[in-house]
Amino acid sequence: MLRKVSLGLIVVLAAACGSARVIQRTQSGGVIELSGDRGKAMEQANADMASHCGPNNFTIVQEGEEAVGTDTYSQENTQGQDHTSRNGRTTTTDQNTQGQTSTRTATAWRVHYQCNGAGGPPPPAAAGGPPPAGPGGPGGAPPPPPAGAGY
Repeated sequence: MLRKVSLGLIVVLAAACGSARVIQRTQSGGVIELSGDRGKAMEQANADMASHCGPNNFTIVQEGEEAVGTDTYSQENTQGQDHTSRNGRTTTTDQNTQGQTSTRTATAWRVHYQCNGAGGPPPPAAAGGPPPAGPGGPGGAPPPPPAGAGY
């Protein structure tokens, strides 16, 4: 009895928790699957997205149930019945087997997000100073010919 109560308590505690699992990640975003308590799982997903893109640097572009495969359930019942003759000399057995199979689409709650900007945490701010001059000097004009160059 104590074993059943302990097992039931573990199941209830597991159902109260939520978790997030990264399914796919690219430089510009990713997909996270939530399971269990959606509120708790979303807290973990937000932390995962912030660590990937930077704090408050991501946008959730899609969220909802998605088909992730199929589940198949099979059940088979066999029933047997013995029949004995009136004089008790012979016995026959009748067996009947019935089977049932059902398939359903398995789904999971998934969050698709993208990082704002080029992806990854924002780069640190550069130290001040004007940008370097482009080729040919200021304004992109070609440099003047060297002194004494004859044409």
